[in-house]
Amino acid sequence: MAARKERPVLIASQATSGRITRSQAAANRARSGVAPSLPLPLKTEQKHAAKGKLKRQASDENSSANAGASAPQPKRRTVLKNITNINCANASKKCTAVTKLQSGPSQKVGQTINKQCAYKIPKPLPLADGGSTHVNDNNTEETKKVDLLAQKKEIVLLENKGALLLRNVEQNRDIHEFEERNARSKLKTSVLKAGVSNGLNIVDIDENNDDPQMCVTYAAEIYRNLMATELIRRPRSNYMESLQQDITESMRGILIDWLVEVSEGYNLVADTLYLTVYLIDQFLSQNCIQKTKLQLLGITSMLIASKYEEYCARSVEEFCIITDSTYQKAEVLEMERQVLNDLGFHLSVPTTYTFLRRFLRAAQVSCIAPLTTLGYLANYLAELTLIDYGFLKFLPSVVAASSVFLAKWTLNQSNHPWNPTLEHYTSYKSSDIQMCVCALQELQHNTSNCPLGSIRVKYGQEEFECVANLKSPELQQSLFS
Repeated sequence: MAARKERPVLIASQATSGRITRSQAAANRARSGVAPSLPLPLKTEQKHAAKGKLKRQASDENSSANAGASAPQPKRRTVLKNITNINCANASKKCTAVTKLQSGPSQKVGQTINKQCAYKIPKPLPLADGGSTHVNDNNTEETKKVDLLAQKKEIVLLENKGALLLRNVEQNRDIHEFEERNARSKLKTSVLKAGVSNGLNIVDIDENNDDPQMCVTYAAEIYRNLMATELIRRPRSNYMESLQQDITESMRGILIDWLVEVSEGYNLVADTLYLTVYLIDQFLSQNCIQKTKLQLLGITSMLIASKYEEYCARSVEEFCIITDSTYQKAEVLEMERQVLNDLGFHLSVPTTYTFLRRFLRAAQVSCIAPLTTLGYLANYLAELTLIDYGFLKFLPSVVAASSVFLAKWTLNQSNHPWNPTLEHYTSYKSSDIQMCVCALQELQHNTSNCPLGSIRVKYGQEEFECVANLKSPELQQSLFS
């Protein structure tokens, strides 16, 4: 009978829900006569609660399993553990640690991640005793050649708070002058943008210009950048004396005079001619060549410049033909490779013609003479400087400003050729370009003693209003004060 009385109690306790509240537990203890326990610390109570929860879950599972043994078991979901995104570029140790932490089915995931993180390590070169590497003599020579070539081709561009530090004393002086001119130009530009230019007597040449190709919004910044760039990549002004042994200044002048005729025959733009002369001087500043290769350098430089500036460049065969087949196509291509490698493919350089466009626009604002005549005469004077080796000591922007100055003085002596507008847009005072203007006037007057007349013949035609026949009066010292 006792067994029969206890069995229904057990069945009733199994049939009840596995969750027992605190009030029920207290009532059970009161019925059983057990004294209430003292309150435990918070951490201990949390531990006991966690253990009790686990035990209750286990009892719930057992009771549910016993109660529903005959019912179909529901499909259990796989519990997803926390997965951390692992970058495959991490070290293999981290990938291995993740693999060890995961177990069961997740271990395959860890193995997959480990495979993805694995990368091939290049095999080290075989080392001899003492740690030295076996390298062939040919490889050593090639490495030395590559190092020497890299040292030769390397162009060091040092920039310290906007100031370019160059090695030559003249270049450092030019940089100092450029910084002063740049500061003045920025100040005047800000004044112009503020709309208070009446006190400075400066005409805004970019105002009310709707042509998008003129880039009037940031034209001033573009030309300030060009003036900084011309200080970096410029030919040496003394390479004939210091480097060249087989060619002379007259040979260079004859070559450029002939290239002017070639550009006229092929109807090349002026930018091509100026870039051609720059490539020649830049290559001769760093390489000593023989006079038999000078014409080859000339046609190769024009080939490169025409590829860069022209819409449709002439072929290599055409440049070989104009030399009466003195050079073959393979020689031109080899020279082209040498020139481009020597320059590091830096062909975006400001030339005299680049600045002349901008300065002529500033000069035409206050010019009394016809604008076309002023443009032809300034271009004529600028092209005369290409043949003269002595003008390499002047910056392209100085030559362009001097050409505009002398052209205005030649056409009109009633007004001062320099004004605040030109001073602002060229960033030069009249005293800054005095030496170049005087040298340019001597070149303009030297017509009888100069055998190189291709430029004079070109601008002596009616097409250019015969500006080559014009002569400027004597320059007065008061113009540069």
